Order: sequence, then C-alpha cells, then structure tokens
Amino acid sequence: MTNANPTNPALRVRFTRKPVCLEDVLNNTDPDQTTFTVSIELAKELTPGEYDQFANTLLEDRDWHNGRCGWNDSKVRSVVEVKAPGRTTLYVDPSGSAYGRYVGINVA
Repeated sequence: MTNANPTNPALRVRFTRKPVCLEDVLNNTDPDQTTFTVSIELAKELTPGEYDQFANTLLEDRDWHNGRCGWNDSKVRSVVEVKAPGRTTLYVDPSGSAYGRYVGINVA
C-alpha cells in the first residue's frame, strides 16, 4: 500500500454510487455518464484473491477506506486506487465512509 497524490488529467473515471459488486460497476446503467478527473490519495495493491473478495463485497467496511477521499475541489475527486494482477483497476471514493460509496473505472 502506498500513499500517492498524482492528478492525471488523462485519467477519467465514471463512478457507480453504492455498488454491491464489480458487476454493478462494469454494467453501470446510470443515465448520468459524467466522468471525473481523479487524484490518487492511496494506491492499494491486492492479490487476485483479495481483489476478488473486495470486488464482490464493495459495501463492506474496510479500515483502509475509513475517513478518506472526497472532492479536492469542484473538479478533482480524491480516490483510493485498487489494483491486482490481471484485474480491472478500481477507483474508490468512500467520501469519508469506510465502504465503497462510489466505485469507478477508467473510461478515458
């Protein structure tokens, strides 16, 4: 796990509000398809098994989400980047909560 803070303007993320699992994020049917520039507050590297567990229980509380992220300003959203080998990178904005309140994928 590393702390980071780079803002990558090319990284555009579309979020799903309160998704239960990865499938909800990948099949986001929200008519508002707004994308956001993100700043990575924390980079979390998981094993494939840990990632699969995480991706199937996005509403579960995790200590590494608690009190993190939200809006840096009106244009940039702070996120936890969650990666694992061979898996889709997820961007989580718990907005101060301990669960994945907003979970997104890069769509740029």
